[in-house]
Amino acid sequence: MSCWILSDRRILGVLLSAAVAHLFSDLRGDEPVSAGAAEIVYRQPLDEAGQSGICLWKDHLYLTLHKRLDGPLSGGFCFNSDIIAQCLDRTTGRKLWQVDLPGTYAGKVLESWHDSTSLLPVANEQFVVFQNLNGMLQCCTHDGRTVWHRTWQAPDPDIKNCRMFLLHNRLIVALPADRIAVAASAQHPALPFYQLHCIDLVSGADIWRSPHLITHATQYSLDRWKETDVIVASMIDLSHWQFGRGRRGFLISTETGESVAEFDLPPAIPHQKNQLCQGRFLVTGSGGPRTVFQLVEPSSGAVHSQFVIADPDVCHAWTGTNWEVAEFQPEYTDRTLRGKGQPTPSTVHVVGSRIYFWRYDSGEICCLDTETGESVFVEVPIQVLPDRIVWNRADFQFTDGIRNTRDQIVNQRVGSVRGIQRGGFGHTNPAWPLLRDGVLYWQGGAGLLYLIDTNVPFSPAAISWRSIETQGQSWTFGEPAVDDEAIYVRSQRELVRMRR
Repeated sequence: MSCWILSDRRILGVLLSAAVAHLFSDLRGDEPVSAGAAEIVYRQPLDEAGQSGICLWKDHLYLTLHKRLDGPLSGGFCFNSDIIAQCLDRTTGRKLWQVDLPGTYAGKVLESWHDSTSLLPVANEQFVVFQNLNGMLQCCTHDGRTVWHRTWQAPDPDIKNCRMFLLHNRLIVALPADRIAVAASAQHPALPFYQLHCIDLVSGADIWRSPHLITHATQYSLDRWKETDVIVASMIDLSHWQFGRGRRGFLISTETGESVAEFDLPPAIPHQKNQLCQGRFLVTGSGGPRTVFQLVEPSSGAVHSQFVIADPDVCHAWTGTNWEVAEFQPEYTDRTLRGKGQPTPSTVHVVGSRIYFWRYDSGEICCLDTETGESVFVEVPIQVLPDRIVWNRADFQFTDGIRNTRDQIVNQRVGSVRGIQRGGFGHTNPAWPLLRDGVLYWQGGAGLLYLIDTNVPFSPAAISWRSIETQGQSWTFGEPAVDDEAIYVRSQRELVRMRR
């Protein structure tokens, strides 16, 4: 067995998963039920390229995009500092208002699927907050009036994995610190650490600034631990930068910015997303061809449990007509990956006791149940075009570059090992899935949205998908939005509303 936990319940789960897959394939015929075409309500072209998620608040949709891009490409990229925040009508997609968010550093456009437009806006009853990751934070009313803004000199690199949260009319966000993480060199300017700030939404003033230094690559989350709201964060070296501060996990109070718990971490892969699973800090480790997860007890720093997946307990492989339980075979063998079986760090997401992820070498969505120890992989398509479903890289429809609405190429780096060839899961992709009514809405990068029912055993029957793709040019980097009637997906070129 590939995991270290074994029980009768687990063995029964394996048998049931196989039976469900067989029954589901018998009912399906030649095409999977999951591939049903989405009913598109509207397609609203966007003024320029961008990649933020969509913030839904009542009848408004909020997103960010670049200011008009007209400059030449350099090294395959456009470079830009200034972006625009827009408010659009939820029902029609019509633009209601916009505000400029000028930046202080001209960074790469859509680099590693992260640029100055990446951050998801946040909203509450009174305000909406936007950030240009290259130097500006702005709070507005829902009719577009600026309440306050904050600016700073943005550093290079412009890959910043920060997020924004609203709690009790307070904004929690990471901003550059005064302390330098990496000294300047001939190849690179000075890179600062970051710190979490809690900002009063009415005045724009700091309520607290956490003393804990984090890095530009820290992907923190909001959770509850022992009945307390906490920010889950860490300090972890990157493969290309050593910060000299050890490996530390933090549970940071949303009320004070101080530690609720602070503990040492075992080795973790860079860019991992910081989350709790069953009240314990999830560490994604490096295990060569194996996948390794550890759950660390915040009170003591001890490793509570470890899960090692050499091969999944059940793998549902697509045969061309249906899914069959088969031996897992890695799909991608790029030299850069060196046979690693570790997850793409940006894709590790916790829902209850389950960990969902993609492996670097895999065409499957993977699921580990930390209560039973069972691991299940389900092969899924990486792109759905009007005339075919694409299950592998060989058939994947590439563009000659990432194009904006005006059909100008704004980025030519579409074939990197960082995930674009996998259909959307780059190592710094900031999009976090949305959980609503037990369904995980998980945005892939090539216009394909995966819907996973987390209330049932993980199998092909639990997965469906929706595609906004028409010609192989939709790159969907940000989070979707969902209400009772519709799903909203944004590509670099357009906003699409489809019926649920």
